[in-house]
Amino acid sequence: MTLSRFRACPRQGHLDRVKRVIGYLSKFKHGVICIRTDKPDYSNIPKKEYDWFYTCYAGARGGIPEDCPTPRDNSVVTTTYVDANLFHDMISGRSVTGILHLLNMTPIDW
Repeated sequence: MTLSRFRACPRQGHLDRVKRVIGYLSKFKHGVICIRTDKPDYSNIPKKEYDWFYTCYAGARGGIPEDCPTPRDNSVVTTTYVDANLFHDMISGRSVTGILHLLNMTPIDW
């Protein structure tokens, strides 16, 4: 993603980096994205409780509407992993963010 910014005017250093990326990816020739329907186990992660009393959400109530249809199948767990490099480009100061969305244990967006 970072190297794609230099497509218009690549330099020798950019080509060296591309060769390094291709060399890394060539080690994983048999890599695949598996569709896994089992749910992840997050029982070892402590659940944080927040006090929302002093926020704009104090007294807010959430619920399921009465006319909501009944579920037809098994429930799913959505998980999102986020990482950021806030000063990735030393010249322009631009940041790079990576996001991975999982539905149960299958990546659906990255």
